Amino acid sequence: MKKIYLLMVCLLAVIQVMAQNRTVSGTVYDKIGPLPGVSVIIAGTTNGAATDADGKFSIKNAPATGKLIFTLIGFNTRELVLDKKIVYNVTLEEEAQDLGEVVVVAFGVQKKPTVTGAIASVSGKELRQSPAANLTNALAGRLPGLFSQQNSGQPGKDAANLQIRGVSSFRGGTSPLFIVDGIQQESIGQIDMNEVENISILKDASATAVYGVKGANGVIIITTRRGKTGEPQVSFSAQSGVNMVNRMPKFLDSYNALTLLKESYVNDKIGANFPYSETDMEHFRSGDMPEVYPNVDWYKELMNKASVQTQYNANISGGTESVKYFVSAGYLDQGGIFKNFKESETDNGYYFKRYNFRSNVDINVNKNLDLTLDLSSQLQNVNQPHPREAGRSVFNQLMRLGAAPYSFPIYNPDGSYGAPVETNMHPNMVAQLTLAGYDRSYQTDLSTTVSATHKLDFLLKGLSAKAQMAFSNNQYSLKNLYRDDYPTYRYNATNASYLLWNPAAPVLRPYILSTGNQAPKTITDIQTSLNYTNTFGKHNLSVLALYNQNTKLVGSNRPISYLGYVGRMTYNYNHRYLLELNAGYNGSNSFNNQNHFGFFPAVSAGWVLSEEPFIKNHAKFIDFMKIRGSYGLVGNDDIGIALDTYAYLSTYVNSGSYSFGESNATYTGLAEGKIGNPNLNWEKERKSNIGFETQLFKSKLNITADYFDNYRYDIITTRATVGQIVGVTLPEMNMGKVSNKGFELEIGHNNNIGKVGYFLKANVAYAKNKVLERDEPQKAYDYLMATGQSVNQPFGWTAIGFWTAEELANANNARQTGVLSPGDIRYKDLNNDGVINDNDKGPIGNPIIPNTTFGFSAGANYNGFDFSFLLQGSRNSSLTLNSELVYDNLGKFQEFHLGRWTPETAATATYPTLHFSNGVNRVASSFWQYSGDYLRLKNVEIGYTLTPAVIKRVGIQSLRLYTNASNIFTWDKVKIVDPESPSGRGENYPQQRVFSFGLNANF
Repeated sequence: MKKIYLLMVCLLAVIQVMAQNRTVSGTVYDKIGPLPGVSVIIAGTTNGAATDADGKFSIKNAPATGKLIFTLIGFNTRELVLDKKIVYNVTLEEEAQDLGEVVVVAFGVQKKPTVTGAIASVSGKELRQSPAANLTNALAGRLPGLFSQQNSGQPGKDAANLQIRGVSSFRGGTSPLFIVDGIQQESIGQIDMNEVENISILKDASATAVYGVKGANGVIIITTRRGKTGEPQVSFSAQSGVNMVNRMPKFLDSYNALTLLKESYVNDKIGANFPYSETDMEHFRSGDMPEVYPNVDWYKELMNKASVQTQYNANISGGTESVKYFVSAGYLDQGGIFKNFKESETDNGYYFKRYNFRSNVDINVNKNLDLTLDLSSQLQNVNQPHPREAGRSVFNQLMRLGAAPYSFPIYNPDGSYGAPVETNMHPNMVAQLTLAGYDRSYQTDLSTTVSATHKLDFLLKGLSAKAQMAFSNNQYSLKNLYRDDYPTYRYNATNASYLLWNPAAPVLRPYILSTGNQAPKTITDIQTSLNYTNTFGKHNLSVLALYNQNTKLVGSNRPISYLGYVGRMTYNYNHRYLLELNAGYNGSNSFNNQNHFGFFPAVSAGWVLSEEPFIKNHAKFIDFMKIRGSYGLVGNDDIGIALDTYAYLSTYVNSGSYSFGESNATYTGLAEGKIGNPNLNWEKERKSNIGFETQLFKSKLNITADYFDNYRYDIITTRATVGQIVGVTLPEMNMGKVSNKGFELEIGHNNNIGKVGYFLKANVAYAKNKVLERDEPQKAYDYLMATGQSVNQPFGWTAIGFWTAEELANANNARQTGVLSPGDIRYKDLNNDGVINDNDKGPIGNPIIPNTTFGFSAGANYNGFDFSFLLQGSRNSSLTLNSELVYDNLGKFQEFHLGRWTPETAATATYPTLHFSNGVNRVASSFWQYSGDYLRLKNVEIGYTLTPAVIKRVGIQSLRLYTNASNIFTWDKVKIVDPESPSGRGENYPQQRVFSFGLNANF
């Protein structure tokens, strides 16, 4: 019995020893794939390991019982009980919103906790809450640091102007670089939002230095959707709604307009020349003879109250471990605001039609080789009325030269089209929209990308190679079907006769067909790279070496080529101490050989404080906290000069003529043109950035803050300090300097109260620039200099009220040129010399691009219902309005003209005294400058998702019905036009409000 007992004890001891010597292993995943850098430890011991680049781990001397603990920043800790198994595979879930998110960076992706650059992103799902037809208009207010202005609402031409962190150049381009799925693009506005997975903006040198000569203005990266493993998922969405003019000038009727016009004649002491008698005025007031005394609201007659916009999209995604796919097809039809008159034989209005297609396929050939094949196409059709004057849209003509309401009727008594008396006035706009025809453009964009990624673990663990080639082609053609002119008549009521307005158009001639094609544009992009990623205990290392070549060819022109090399190294210790080195060495053949290439380095570092014991153990409410900083050099080759013009070479131009030989033949002479500058180079910018990120209270509160200091130099400047006596056109020089500093703050909160989930998010960005140096002659006074001011600072006289009769009688007051009357605008004598002249034109207002933007969004959901809205706005910008939009010299009076100065309203007047011909008030001054500050209810969406029990009976997995709207209401001080309109006559197609209904079904 004792022998048996002893044998059992020995056997148990052997088993215990064998168990202690066993090795357990496994793979750790997240929702995307294998997860490197996970700490795996046996509970209560120091025995453990970290997962490698493929998410695998191995632990020796594992006990027979106990627990495995899996931890990684941004993921919930997971515990597994040890048993007889030796393989333990596990999937970790993200601990908190966004912490496990993959952030798209230049030429790759990174985990958000380890990113050291200044990057902001927005999901495609969030963008799809907007019914905007153009993708750029859905970005406003959603990303801190992105400045957006939509100048026009014309269908197909309504893209917003985008800047990242404001403006840092007074000569070069300010638009960011656009990257779509790793490939450089010239525009992004016509990408279907249903294709978008994510959009990131790269703001500091750490994030953009790898783009070298194209990184100074920041980068916008769009990642499109891709297939995921699983059953095919079919989605269909339909959206239809109306577009309505957001704001239009409010013009007075004939009688009130003529009353003000008569007053302007009297003020200019030419009242006897007023062309209408009191009897005429009474007819205008009563409206009893409209064919002779018309009262035409041209905007009401020409425009619909609303136009229709429809959009459809169908996509399918899915796949296996071997092949994944995403295929999408979309259609957009955006109508215009002008009416389609019955007599029209063609479609002469505004409209835009777009067809989108995208196919993204991922193929896993074997465990080492992955292939991708991406195809996309966009077909665009833009239609607009044919203008009477070349190069000017019909809406442009209407605002600038459109008739006053009393000038002539639309139709004469016999049904013919009316015409004005004056030959210099624009003819009948109804006739033009009916008979003049259309201008139509067709654009086709086709692009394809093929890439292959091969793991090279047999050479070095974690090493892989990638090759990628992209090709895009753009075809643009025109078709114009138009008439040069058409018959309109001036009706004479005295003898009931009709006078042909244009004798050259006695009859309606057939349409003229004109077609044309622009030179096709092709772009090829080649990238090859080596990537190395590995984990050594608590050390995580990633290295990228990349070669990139991009060539653009337009027709038979000289190709514009970019070539460069990229290097990046990222390192972190235990996901706590972060370091990243980036460098780009690239250039363009548009510069002289010695200036082809430049080197653009950047360094960034970060510290995850929340992983330190002094926070982790004593501040439990802090889920994540990181500080980061970066410094580097980037460039901008969009320097305001066509890159195919050989700006570094001198030119010769035709000048004069010479006669030679017995026949006295004349030959054109040559003269030296613009002198070339062989040292001409791109702009350069030093960027520094300090950032802070934190998530608190179980990630219910998120805060991100950044401060940046950008210094741009070598800005292209036209010499202005050299007199014209030299007799040649001087070369461009790299000699301008601009400072641009600011900050960004984003705060988000999300929570659930019972069955109600909600979120709040706010962001603000401030970017203040200053011209430090530009070549300009020294002015008599410092305030006349552009140096020291903001980029594109407007200059003019400062209005300080209206002249009174007493002030005009006082000889001691400073005087300005021109004949002055009481009620004219009075300007400030900046230099106190008693004369108002050009030396008193100082800085007024702000540049048209604001230095502050902000956004606030919120939403909630409950039992299938969801609601969200976005407020967006900007501060510290100005727009200057002039000419027909605000001046009083064309007889097109608006409501604000009723506030003109008169002796009776001198104390309350808001507009100067009216003049017919005196132009003393129609000069650049602060009086015509309006604050561009505004707050806009940008988007609102309400939706309801039907319960599965109802819809699965008909084969639908989920169905959501919703209504949304864009540009709903605006609070601002302009009132006349939209605050995002450009300065000038107000001739742009007005911005639109959009109201739509839609559904999204998944099968």
